[in-house]
Amino acid sequence: MSTQTAQEPVRYSALRDGAKRINLADASPLPCPMTIYIETTNICNFKCKYCPESFDNYEQISGGYSRMSLEEFERVCDQIAEIGQLKTLNFYMMGEPFVNKQLPEFIKVARRKNISEKIIVTSNGSLIDENLAEQILETDLDYLRFSIYGIDQDIFSRTTNSKIKLDRIVGRIEHLKSLRDQRGLKKPFLYAKMIDTQDPAQNNKFLEMFNRICDEAVIEPVMNWNDPDEGNLSGHDTESLLTTSYFANKKEACPFPFYTLVIHSDLTVSVCCVDWAKKTAVGSLKTESLREVWLGPKLRDFRLTHLRKQRRQIEACKSCTFLHTAPDNLDSLDPEVFVSRY
Repeated sequence: MSTQTAQEPVRYSALRDGAKRINLADASPLPCPMTIYIETTNICNFKCKYCPESFDNYEQISGGYSRMSLEEFERVCDQIAEIGQLKTLNFYMMGEPFVNKQLPEFIKVARRKNISEKIIVTSNGSLIDENLAEQILETDLDYLRFSIYGIDQDIFSRTTNSKIKLDRIVGRIEHLKSLRDQRGLKKPFLYAKMIDTQDPAQNNKFLEMFNRICDEAVIEPVMNWNDPDEGNLSGHDTESLLTTSYFANKKEACPFPFYTLVIHSDLTVSVCCVDWAKKTAVGSLKTESLREVWLGPKLRDFRLTHLRKQRRQIEACKSCTFLHTAPDNLDSLDPEVFVSRY
């Protein structure tokens, strides 16, 4: 149990080979992704004010509401297994993952097929009742991350635009941890995070409460989505955000398309976990295999656009600041060298 500051979130790094972080510029192109984000559904029971789910036209822009089926997920897992084991499988994108009631089965399938070293779920915690808590403990899930949206009920309600009680979520997390500990289980590791409120008293209250009921609680820095044309959801001036240490690693080429993929609940494949509108789509598993997408011309050309310092020609990337949160830097990687490695 530990207390972290806004600049010190503890994260599992997919780019580590043992204790050493790999040099992404030297290793690219990778034969398979290191991290894949699976969106079990793009439906959420919250409509948080700093999330695109709160937009009136979210359903239209996102291509409609959907849930991934168990059959579809099994097919995804088989295709991952064909190209190599992941470092991390993240059940996280848009939506609340547990809105898809088959998520516990998804985790079991992923574990049985051994497609990833680590499996992570990020949830708002509101749906984890006694029955779901039992199911979670049967999955051998590695990490369960809780996103908390305020430390008192008034702020929580205004932020989430929901009638769900914060006390209910706290109680359900406590119950899950109690069940886990009673059974002598080590997993899942329970991690709670809240965006920095800029109020030390609120931040400390969160850390005190959730360090008690989780294995770790962290204040995470503010960030924005990749298309502020839809509205600056962070509520913070972009220029001010870029002066913080979280965005200190300035670069032209985004590292994320070189080692991550997102598989949306409608089987669209995109390259970015902040691209809610799927503007970075590079394929669909309805018509292509994961191997074809990962090694295919669309993703290759997308990466080359970044390596050529032309990312602003890409609609989804032109105003994005998320790339500056990554410690990796591929700006020195010659595009022709990269192509020759294919």
